[in-house]
Amino acid sequence: MLQTSGPIRVALDAHTVGRKMTGNETYVVNLADALAIRPDIDLVTYLDAGRTWPHDPKPGSVRHLRLRAPQLRIPLELPFRARRDGADLLHVQYVAPITRLPVVTAVHDVSFEDVPDVFSRLTTMRLKLSIRASVRRSGAVLALSGFTRDRILYHYGVRPEKVIVAPAGVSGRWRRLDEGVVDDRLAPFRLPTRFVLAVGNLHPRKNIPRLVRSVARLRSAGADDIGLVVAGQRSWRADDVVDAIRKVGAEDWVTLTGYVADEVLEALYNRAHIVAYPSLYEGFGLPVAEALAIGAVVVASDSTSIPEVAGDAALLVDSTDDEALSQGLIRAATDDALRARLEAAGPQQAALLTWDACAAASIEGYQVALGG
Repeated sequence: MLQTSGPIRVALDAHTVGRKMTGNETYVVNLADALAIRPDIDLVTYLDAGRTWPHDPKPGSVRHLRLRAPQLRIPLELPFRARRDGADLLHVQYVAPITRLPVVTAVHDVSFEDVPDVFSRLTTMRLKLSIRASVRRSGAVLALSGFTRDRILYHYGVRPEKVIVAPAGVSGRWRRLDEGVVDDRLAPFRLPTRFVLAVGNLHPRKNIPRLVRSVARLRSAGADDIGLVVAGQRSWRADDVVDAIRKVGAEDWVTLTGYVADEVLEALYNRAHIVAYPSLYEGFGLPVAEALAIGAVVVASDSTSIPEVAGDAALLVDSTDDEALSQGLIRAATDDALRARLEAAGPQQAALLTWDACAAASIEGYQVALGG
């Protein structure tokens, strides 16, 4: 067994910081903050050249990689710098480089294995090859949910003790705001008074075309003042969303904001009449956790990892069925008793999801990798 004298010196790959990679960036920033305050961890965080940490104080020692080409930066410079800086292990997301250092790899989901049709053929092939190899060469793998751990074990056949569940958390920034603050932050946008909010990029697995059709049914059921706001950047097959909007004549009541900063997103969660997350596949589902923390009324998928995150604090529906999703939205919009229960339950459920717990579970993974 490899022994370390004093704290474990962890080299953390943070190349996603500053790239608007949403969940991946949120994960590494909050985990780094939680690890940096632990006495048993000596953290060295590696950013890409020209990127800055999003806040002060910085987590541990923040250093910059020099090479810009991803084909060289992650497989070559990152492990070289980590070894030179005396790291005991390297913590990465998804792709583990070949190195003599023990590697711990966080795998957020394996959607490319389970629902390959929602990716291009080239992307599916690349992810299958690279992540299969990464999982097998890693000393430990961190899964963000029990669901993801089960799928990793199913697809890759690694030893169960090598795959650790380390759920993501919810930072304290997600909270109820004064109405005046919400008004100021949303002033640049022309939003309806009441709206359903969807958070995530316009990727097929986010299921936004079905949500457009379901909100159209909600409006036909009498809530014709409710619009749909989609906060997320364009992605592969984003035109499917535009086509769905056109087919139901929703141009006047659907707003596509594109990427928004966390300050705006926080205000959107506060103002939304319903937060809808009908994703077809998730390894965790950060927007669900964030919306619950604020006390929003959440309608979400009843599959993959989402029930683990939501517990009893959201209305869970079959997101593969237009009727089930639209009926869920109608209930959430009109049932006052249900709304009151969900608003009260959300913050209690979100309080169970902490980045400190994610850090503690990650350290379990470090110990597995160092002892393997």
